[in-house]
Amino acid sequence: METGSNMAPKSHLRPTRRAALLGLLSATAIASPGLIAPSIPAEADFSLELEPPLRSHMRQSGIRYGCAGAAPNVQSDRNLLEKFAIEANIFVPEGALKWATTEPKPGKFDFSQGDSIAEFAARNGMLVHGHTLVWSAALPQWASDLTTAKEARAALERHISTQVSRYRGKIWAWDVVNEAIEPGDRLENGYRNSVWLRCLGIDYVDLAFRLARDADPITPLTINDYEIEYDTPSSRSRRQALLALLQKLRDRNTPIDCLALQSHLDASENFDRRELTAFLHSVIGLGYRLMITELDVNDYNIPGSDAERDVAIARHLDEYLDIVFSVAKPVSIATWGLSDRYTWMRQIYKRKDGLQLRPLPLDTNLNRKRMWAVLARYLAG
Repeated sequence: METGSNMAPKSHLRPTRRAALLGLLSATAIASPGLIAPSIPAEADFSLELEPPLRSHMRQSGIRYGCAGAAPNVQSDRNLLEKFAIEANIFVPEGALKWATTEPKPGKFDFSQGDSIAEFAARNGMLVHGHTLVWSAALPQWASDLTTAKEARAALERHISTQVSRYRGKIWAWDVVNEAIEPGDRLENGYRNSVWLRCLGIDYVDLAFRLARDADPITPLTINDYEIEYDTPSSRSRRQALLALLQKLRDRNTPIDCLALQSHLDASENFDRRELTAFLHSVIGLGYRLMITELDVNDYNIPGSDAERDVAIARHLDEYLDIVFSVAKPVSIATWGLSDRYTWMRQIYKRKDGLQLRPLPLDTNLNRKRMWAVLARYLAG
């Protein structure tokens, strides 16, 4: 991470963050309710509990709300699953549809966790956001060890065709390629150093989308990336590299429908409002729609009580959504988890005051917070 950033150093943050987001160490697996002290903000607004759920606003605005979680067949917290069904109309699998889970051995597929999510979603009037088909991480060892273009292409063809075909009609959108950009890898054009890039060059992105479109001609396809929001050298480099890649893919008529903004926010950072707005206008100008797919707000460096930090988190989220909505209404907004009871951030960030992080819409007791209220306002359009 660049000098002066309030976040953890890049050498520390990246591998740990990736492990936390693999789904192998999912947000839901990080914490047990019995290990977390109850935390009710001193200024908790219990009137929020009387408000209609986040999912209800879709009728007015057309914007769906989703949240990420572990598959119901491995999630022991029934209360959390009940809240999922109440608040969300999109279920985002943390790790259930990642390669390491679904194809641990070449051609040997295991869809038990994905099927569990699809069944839960169908019972509760939810859709499923497919996350993710192609990534540099969450790979079984055999895929990481591929060395030739022929091997890599065959693996992509088999994996994408099999997985997308299986869930055709059950997945409302697919994150086809995840995190193709990493300027810190110091490769040409800011591309991420991955087995797919090494074997196939950047053409792997176009190939993945065409394979997904062939397997499902209807479902929207997204390219999903992160850390493009702030007034930092890292965010500026990522915006530039990502926009250049999107232009390249549009020139090839690659079948991409949406740019998915992960939106892992840091409440201690400053948005680059002018440049972020210009970037999003350029994306829309290329013909892409926007989704927000992995939203949370880190309060690691924000001092104060629970209530004071909740105000700072809500203010930061409000500013971010104001920027996005000033350019275009996103198709959906999804948070990476629903309750502070379970968040990947706990693996990385330990507050000096010992207080728990509060990055999600519900607290550890599954009560709605100020962040929830901000989401409700924007989801209402």
